[in-house]
Amino acid sequence: MNFDLRPRSISMKLWAAITALILAVLGGLGVTITLLFGDFYFQQTLDTLGKEVEEISHYLGEQPNWSQRLFAIDEIRLSSDTQMVVIDRYSEIIAIKGGNVAASFGTNDRIGWGDVSGEMSWLIRSLYPSDFLSRTDIAEVLAGKVITIKAIPRNKTGQAMLIAAAPLGNPSEAIVVLGTSPAPVQDSINAFRRMTLYVSLAAVVLATLVSLVFARQVTRPLALMQKGASQMANGDFQPITGVRSRDELGELADVLNSMGESLKNHMTWLSEERNLLLGIVEGISDGVIMLDGEGEILYTNEPAKALWQGSGSEEESSERKETLMAFLRESMEGVEIDKKIHFNLDTQVLQVAMATTQFEDGKQGYVAVLRDITASLRAEKERRDFMASVTHELRTPLHLIQGYLEAIQDGVIAKEEQTEHIDLVLEEAKRLAKLVMELQELDRFESWKNFEKKEIDLAGFIQELGYRFQGRADELGIHLEMDNGTGVIHANRDRLLQVFINLIENAFRHTPEGKSVYIRIIDSEEHIQFNVEDQGEGIPPQALPHIFDRFYRVDKSRSRKEGGMGLGLSIVMLIVEAHNGEIKVESEVGKGTTFKVILPK
Repeated sequence: MNFDLRPRSISMKLWAAITALILAVLGGLGVTITLLFGDFYFQQTLDTLGKEVEEISHYLGEQPNWSQRLFAIDEIRLSSDTQMVVIDRYSEIIAIKGGNVAASFGTNDRIGWGDVSGEMSWLIRSLYPSDFLSRTDIAEVLAGKVITIKAIPRNKTGQAMLIAAAPLGNPSEAIVVLGTSPAPVQDSINAFRRMTLYVSLAAVVLATLVSLVFARQVTRPLALMQKGASQMANGDFQPITGVRSRDELGELADVLNSMGESLKNHMTWLSEERNLLLGIVEGISDGVIMLDGEGEILYTNEPAKALWQGSGSEEESSERKETLMAFLRESMEGVEIDKKIHFNLDTQVLQVAMATTQFEDGKQGYVAVLRDITASLRAEKERRDFMASVTHELRTPLHLIQGYLEAIQDGVIAKEEQTEHIDLVLEEAKRLAKLVMELQELDRFESWKNFEKKEIDLAGFIQELGYRFQGRADELGIHLEMDNGTGVIHANRDRLLQVFINLIENAFRHTPEGKSVYIRIIDSEEHIQFNVEDQGEGIPPQALPHIFDRFYRVDKSRSRKEGGMGLGLSIVMLIVEAHNGEIKVESEVGKGTTFKVILPK
């Protein structure tokens, strides 16, 4: 039997209450019945004794003389343990019938006897029922009254006796006294008390077991519901089973199951909403920080953590975090909806938007959304620089073309000089066309970098470069030396050819007559490296970081004279990166420059 006997359990309390109630009821009932039964039994014995003495007195009173009365006394049959004594008006014994009842329970045989002088003398003899009557009792009987009493001897010693006395004759000539020991009555009462005690103990044991079973039956559904409620509190919303009663407990179990199902659905919905919200917050690229009213962090997503972690040391990250949090705490005062604030965190520029939020306990919090706009600001600056450079590059040839044509139209230039100026206009138009073409190339690589790649025979590719540039090198008086390539490379042939055309032409442009240009091939296990080396004037160290920027020219006057616009190397870098490769430059002023193109096999 699974029964919870914990002191604080409702089963134990109910069982203890029922048991205590049964004990109180049975105990009180037993004591009451015992007391009432004792009094009733004694009174019933006295009543029986009174009727008996009254009948004997009436029977003896019908006898005509004392001789007949004494003969009738011998014929009277008394109850067991009963003694009859007939005394006269002066308490003198006339006749005795039955055994010595007083001696049977140990009364003192000493009896007081008064003399004429009024002093008490003592006589040693057995006590008789008449010795238990006081003078007042004798007077009442002689007056014609039948009395029944429980009395003690006149000497005030010894145990009590049940006495019944009735007058004899009319007028009263004598007194008939019946006496019996209370011991049998007391024994019966004690036996009744023991029986009552045993029955009460048996009833208590039985009632305790019954109350135990009853308490278990009553509290078992409560225990099941308590267990189910505890499981619900721990997130386990399994239905409560085992409650079969159709009373209020059964209805309560049904309500708990309904509540558990509702909570389960609600928790599922909350979990889905939380996961959805968490997925959205973690998935966005902006940093999200939730603060309490004191400015302490409650939640941050990964992009927010990345803002202050950066790529530095732990000490630097902690410093960046403190700087950012100090700014956010200052911004908490007077938060304006839809107002975006720019904040410089070292080299980063953050766009911060803050809003207030309300928690369930009524306290106010804040949500800050941080966006790193460094790249967008840099891109905007590059776009403005690019537009300025394009505008400048277009304006110069257009102004030249316009000026020469207006001069020819107005006749400012003589006819014999017009041919030379028309050649200049044509040269500027070609430069303008080349600029447009390079801009188109640049735009194409910005929007489309996944071109087709095939295996290229390296020996044939190098041979093609030799055919293309050897004549040009001879014209410029430059020595061109190229390594022999072996094996294959996976690339787009036209784009790769465009890379080397730009690099070799750039080397020719900056290499003086009599110097050399080398094409070196370094073959490794995973990469192949092409080095384009010249012996030109070299690139100043301060210009090397910007050499691949658009429209960047080391010597602007010389580049313009020779037609360079600063887009070639930008296009080269885009093509190399589209091949998952890398391009590097090394240069020393007065000694030459080396461009290194590293492509994966």
